[in-house]
Amino acid sequence: MADITIDSETIEKAKEILDEAAKLLIRNFPAIRELASQIVEVVFVPRAIGRQLVLAVALETGMITLNQLLYIGKALMANFSSRSRLIGQLETEQLSSQTQDEWMDIAEQIDNIQTNDAWRSEPACALYESERISARIDEFVHLMRRRDIFDLMFTLRGGIARNKFGLLHEGLFSRALAGTKVLVETYHNVVCAALDFCCDAPVLPGDDPIPTEARLAFF
Repeated sequence: MADITIDSETIEKAKEILDEAAKLLIRNFPAIRELASQIVEVVFVPRAIGRQLVLAVALETGMITLNQLLYIGKALMANFSSRSRLIGQLETEQLSSQTQDEWMDIAEQIDNIQTNDAWRSEPACALYESERISARIDEFVHLMRRRDIFDLMFTLRGGIARNKFGLLHEGLFSRALAGTKVLVETYHNVVCAALDFCCDAPVLPGDDPIPTEARLAFF
């Protein structure tokens, strides 16, 4: 059987990772810290072995959840990833943003690093019905160009009061920092424009005027 040789630098790095993981566990689990102290005092084991024992006990007793393990892994790997360090710096800057524009500018930079900007730009997605949303946008725009206020009011009344086409799916609003799918944002903007149109737009010459009461009843 061939011998497996591990260089000293790799061994030291592994020791550092294990040591940092143990420190994180000790800080987050007071009960384990107390147990570890008692064990160390009774058995007189070296500090490094004690930390490894804490990690083993926590894993064995199921006190570490998946999320906590992921947190530990991310914390340890952050120092070895320039991408993670850059995101961390941007997130720190974002916390001290003075305006919404500054916050959004940093959010867009983070989305770009994480490729979430590409996700936002791609209409196709299993979370919602992109084709039907696009068709509804075209319908609203067409009715506004025709200045068909009554039909527009009817279409809006039947379409925006419900969670249609998956537009409210939480997955659309929990991925990118700078916003959701561009198609969803376009739909919302067109709906707002259509509502403004129903409120303020005059009818075409020769058409019957729309009573103010009818507009008020719509809203």
